[in-house]
Amino acid sequence: MDKAIGGTRLLFFLIFAVLTLVCPAGTCRAQNRLTVDRAVEIALENSLQRRMAAKDVEIAQEGLARARAEFGPTVTLQGGLYRYDDPPSLVQSNQGLAKLNNVLSAMTYGQVAEVSLPSESLTYYGGLIKVTQPLYTGNKLTATRRLAQGNLDNAQKNLEASDNDLALSARKAFYTVILSRQMAGAMDEAVKSMTGHVKEATAFHDQKIVPKLDLLRAKEKLADLRQQQLYAHNNVELAQTALNYVLGVDMDTRYTYDDTPRTLPMPRDLETCIEISLENRPEIGAVEAQIRMANEQIAIAQSDYLPTLALVGEAHHYEPENEDPSAQIGIVASIDLFDNGRTSHKKAQAARGLEKARIAKKQLFRGIRLAVEKSYHDARAAFESIDVAQKSLDTALEALDAARTRYRVGLSTSLERLDAEVAMTRAKTNYIHALSMYNIAVSELERAMGKE
Repeated sequence: MDKAIGGTRLLFFLIFAVLTLVCPAGTCRAQNRLTVDRAVEIALENSLQRRMAAKDVEIAQEGLARARAEFGPTVTLQGGLYRYDDPPSLVQSNQGLAKLNNVLSAMTYGQVAEVSLPSESLTYYGGLIKVTQPLYTGNKLTATRRLAQGNLDNAQKNLEASDNDLALSARKAFYTVILSRQMAGAMDEAVKSMTGHVKEATAFHDQKIVPKLDLLRAKEKLADLRQQQLYAHNNVELAQTALNYVLGVDMDTRYTYDDTPRTLPMPRDLETCIEISLENRPEIGAVEAQIRMANEQIAIAQSDYLPTLALVGEAHHYEPENEDPSAQIGIVASIDLFDNGRTSHKKAQAARGLEKARIAKKQLFRGIRLAVEKSYHDARAAFESIDVAQKSLDTALEALDAARTRYRVGLSTSLERLDAEVAMTRAKTNYIHALSMYNIAVSELERAMGKE
């Protein structure tokens, strides 16, 4: 007896140890429990599309930093090593002058100072350093910086829009899983109820109370419901796989859910929804940034009509041609007098881009209003259908209870009972579908209003 108790205790200890290792601190169930908000968080963490949009922001940030750097000086360092077949002409001239000078020095007994002859080396080397600081560019650098800032704003707004789209996809996928699970549960209940009816019909048939036709009808309906049950459970697997795809997790990942029906709050009136959408939609900020970018493109094109000024400093030293270092500093101005219409066409092209951006903004406003109105009316219709479906479900449940009672006491046929079972299943699935469609419609309305 003591050995048996000791063995049981050892078994419990081993089971507890395994559970502790697999599910530390009792978090095994909690870490796989999924809510709609958690689904959105996971999707935002794993989405490759969002990562690409975030990289666009980083690229735009580097572009802005580069545009700002254009205002600073540029330092150029140049070095060279040259080998000639013959001494350069300048060196040959200097050598001739030096020889002539030395001849005169000898003839005048030193009254003319003697000079050293330039090197006859054919190899020359040296370097140059040059500093250029823009002073005036016809507003090109300023416009370029503003253009880069607009590009950054556009990228950030596109990232927000991408987040909103991803959040909507995650919510729709989540609610689809809940819908499929509830549909499967409804079919399980329908099969269970019909199985009970088949047992009753079998018993009544054995007692010669009902004809065989009643039993056959019940069995046929049970087979049909079982087939629908298989499809319903298959839809659950497909919905979970689709959700995993949206969340960016492994396709075999499975979560636990709370299947209790919940409804999101119905948004306010339509006009309020439209006002909120025009304030919050990131796409509006993106198109406004594109308009600013188009304006700066025009400014950049116009700058080509104006002169440019730059402060230039230069120092160089070459051996042996120029043994003494030399330096110079000055202001360089330049302007294109003729470019065969290049600047005018560049400006016209930028102006067409501005017109296109403004048209896109008008089209966006119309599209936003249409999306909000459609989503609002869909949500309103779905909300009202919930009440209708609830009343239909209550009626179907009452009718089924009455049909069961009448059938058991022999006051009705199996056909009446089957009709009540079918009506009950249809009413329950309609109610589940109405709840899910309402939640999805509200999610689409929130997306249309610019909410994540």
